[in-house]
Amino acid sequence: MAEPVDGTMTAVRLVAGELRFERVPRPVAGEGELLVEVELAGVNWWEVMQLAGQVPTAPSGVPGQEGTGRVVAAGPGADDALVGSRVAWSKVPGSYAEFVAGAAGWFAPVGDLPSEQAAGLLFQGVTAHYLAEDTAPLAAGDPVVVLAAAGGVGTLLSQVLTARGIRVLGVVGSPEKVDVARAAGAAEVLLDDGQLTDRVRELEPEGVAAVFDANGGPGVPDRFGLLRRRGWLVLYGTAAGPIPPIEPGLLAGGSHVVTRTAGKDFAGDPATWVRRATDVLARAARGELRVLVGEVVPLAGAGELVERLRSRRTTGKNLLRTGP
Repeated sequence: MAEPVDGTMTAVRLVAGELRFERVPRPVAGEGELLVEVELAGVNWWEVMQLAGQVPTAPSGVPGQEGTGRVVAAGPGADDALVGSRVAWSKVPGSYAEFVAGAAGWFAPVGDLPSEQAAGLLFQGVTAHYLAEDTAPLAAGDPVVVLAAAGGVGTLLSQVLTARGIRVLGVVGSPEKVDVARAAGAAEVLLDDGQLTDRVRELEPEGVAAVFDANGGPGVPDRFGLLRRRGWLVLYGTAAGPIPPIEPGLLAGGSHVVTRTAGKDFAGDPATWVRRATDVLARAARGELRVLVGEVVPLAGAGELVERLRSRRTTGKNLLRTGP
């Protein structure tokens, strides 16, 4: 990567509702912070929400929360032994850039893990970790439905669940996504084509133990028809729109349980995040968890890639490369 010119760097900024590739001031490592030279940045639904003004963007206007790179400086109070180390992160604002600075507690060493795996694991891998381990009470052999099974969280969630012996019925929005969901371990892959309830009931007449719903939107009430008695509806995303009000009668149909998860409640502090991130990275190092990489494009292509994600025309994990 070229040396910064006059204390600047190239980055993507959110300006007037669009992403622009331009030069911006290079950050510095403040108290307790690390400065990292970014190699790859992860692209997530979070950035779609940033463009829509639904969640905050860094004061610099640079979006992105996730990536991998090498530590180039440690601020006062941060461990300077980390300088030169390869790290990954998923809670550091301003990651669509050549350099990013953030609190040292939000960076995790990645050792020899390949860069594309390291860059794409933590934002969605930590989410998959808490969804699989700490939401619905599941046992080996239980069937579950994973919506958006070809997406970043969906592919990782399917792998974690399958490793526990849970039978995953993956649901995708188009035929070209079927192979991706199957590669992530889904025992069956179904199209969300308006006949989903009938198709799931053909495979699991009593219904499934849980539905993991990344979509939200008006289809949420239909998810109860997939559940067995005392089944769990785990809501964790709104790709298809806001979650509508849920009538209590839907719960009474089978003594169902609904939860709406948020990362701040499962990995909202550095200690909890590091514990989950370390486990996710260890599984990847052992070959038990693998990012299914979709597109890797130059940083300047961020706007087009985020738009493809918004319109649900991507599969797997998508990344931005800062260098050549």
